[in-house]
Amino acid sequence: MVYISNSLPPLSPAPNTANSNPSKNTALQIGQILSANIKPLQGNQVQITLGTQTLQATSKEASLPTGTVQVQVKQTQPSIILSIITSKSSALNHQTQQTLQATYRQLMPAQINVSQAFQQISLLQALPPALLTPINQLLDQMLKSGIPLSGKELKNRLEQSGLFLESNLKKNDPSKIQQDLKAQLLMLKQQTSTLNIKSPTSQLAQLANILTQAINRLTVQQLQTYENPMITPLELPFNRDKQVLKNTIEFYQNQQTSPASWEVLININLPQGELSTKLLMNQNNELYCTFWCESNELETLIKEQLDTLKQQFIDHQLPVQNIQIVPQKLAITTQSTKVALIDIHI
Repeated sequence: MVYISNSLPPLSPAPNTANSNPSKNTALQIGQILSANIKPLQGNQVQITLGTQTLQATSKEASLPTGTVQVQVKQTQPSIILSIITSKSSALNHQTQQTLQATYRQLMPAQINVSQAFQQISLLQALPPALLTPINQLLDQMLKSGIPLSGKELKNRLEQSGLFLESNLKKNDPSKIQQDLKAQLLMLKQQTSTLNIKSPTSQLAQLANILTQAINRLTVQQLQTYENPMITPLELPFNRDKQVLKNTIEFYQNQQTSPASWEVLININLPQGELSTKLLMNQNNELYCTFWCESNELETLIKEQLDTLKQQFIDHQLPVQNIQIVPQKLAITTQSTKVALIDIHI
C-alpha cells in the first residue's frame, strides 16, 4: 500500500480548495473509499483531488501512480492519511469478503445470545461433577456478579476484553487468558466433548450444542469488529427474573344507574409493591379516585403526590370529587359489567 499524508498547505486558495487544517477534515471518515486524481509535482510532492477538495501532499513512496485511483481514508486527525488501493489489495479484499460471507452463512444460523446460553445451561440437570465447578464459576461470573456495572467498571471490563485482551496476550501475558470468555467456553466445550465420548448422555450433547452456539455468537461479533473496528458489539449478561408481573387495566360499566356510570380498575406492579387504582365516573360525570398500596413505602410516595394529581385533574378540566387511599384492596361494584374496548391506541 502507498500512504499519502497532507502535511503541506493547499496548492491554491480557490473557493473549492480544502484546507489541510484538521478542523476542515471532518468531511472524511476513516475507512471510506473514494476516487481521487493524483498529479505529480516536484520530488515527492503530489496534488490530490478528492471531489471538490484539492490537497497538496507528501508521498511516502518514490514511485506513485498518477491519474484516477481508488484511495481509502486511514486517518483524518491531526492530518489526513490516504492509502492507494492497488489491484492486488483489491483482489485480497474481495477474497477476504468472500471468506467473511461464507463464515457468516455458517455461523449465524447456529448462534445464540450469550445471556440466553447461560440461562439454558443453568437449567441442565444431571451433569457430571467434573463439569459442575467450571460451569458454576462461569455462571457466578456472568449472572451473579455483585459488582455494580458503573461507568468505571464497564471501562475496566472493556480494557480486559476483545482487542485489548489480544494485545496483552501478544505481549506474552498468558495469565489474561483466564479472563477471556471465549477461551473459557472453548475449554469447557473440550471437557464436555471428552466426557461425552467416554459416557454419552443427552445432557452432555445438549450442553455441547449450547456452548457451540455461544462460541459462534462471540466469533460473529469478532468478525464484525474486524469489519468495523470503530464499532464494539456489547452484550450485558444479566440474571433474568423468572417471575411474571401482570399489569392490567380494565373497564366496567354499571347500567343500573341512569345514565350508566363507568369504572376503571388499574393494577400496576412497582418496585415498592403493587398499586391498585380505581377511577369511578358517576351519572353526573363526576370523578372519584381511590388508591390501594401494597406497602407503606408505596403509600408514602402516593401521599406525597396527591396534591399534584388533584391539580392535574383541575388543569385538564376533570371534575374530581374525591381522592383517597384505602386500606383494603379495590374491587369493582357488583352491578358493573366488564366492557371490551377494541379501539385503543397506546
